[in-house]
Amino acid sequence: MPHIAVFGGTGRSGQCVIEEALSRKYTLTILARNPSKLPGRITSSPSVTVIQGSLSDRDALTRAIHGADAVLSTLGPTLSISTALHGLHDHSVPLTEGYKLIIDVMQAEGVKRLIALGTVSNQAEEDGSSLVKMGMVTAVWVFLHSAWRDIVELGKVIQASGEKGIDWTIARVARLTDGGGGEVEAGYVGKDGTGVCLARKDLGKWYLDELENGKWIHQMPVVYSK
Repeated sequence: MPHIAVFGGTGRSGQCVIEEALSRKYTLTILARNPSKLPGRITSSPSVTVIQGSLSDRDALTRAIHGADAVLSTLGPTLSISTALHGLHDHSVPLTEGYKLIIDVMQAEGVKRLIALGTVSNQAEEDGSSLVKMGMVTAVWVFLHSAWRDIVELGKVIQASGEKGIDWTIARVARLTDGGGGEVEAGYVGKDGTGVCLARKDLGKWYLDELENGKWIHQMPVVYSK
């Protein structure tokens, strides 16, 4: 039975990934700083192990990743007014530092597959031009600069991990929604007619499809609901 380590599982997107994995009979280890944020339908599953810890806790990361076939992460910055205000004086990149440690532990544990969440702020060489994308990225750069910096830097760290033997994929998203989901697609900006919105349920489906098919290894397509 495939086993995956999950980061960001207490968020709405992470829970959709978890539920999709459970529906496909995976076993999971979830790292959570606050496990009480996980709903009972997840924590009560015999296929789920929850480890309490933070992204800076190497021991907790090791226990979460040990024995996993892959790491699936929906970690991302909080996009809010408080984040914007906090970023005016705090220039740290906590998610980037967290990914550095995750990748280090993955190497130590011999785990090669990583699927992570990014945004259209992460630049891909395959992208074409798009005024919509440019406008969205500019707005985040101006109003949530600290979050923009963290997401851009973590993207660079993940891409560089390919040189260390990590088979990474970054699922870039523009706008996540809580809709019912449907058909999910992936492609590059300005070339594949990519959409703007992605239902979280579709994100969960895409993560597991990509884990099983490996179509986008060492790539970062925009994922969207059709």
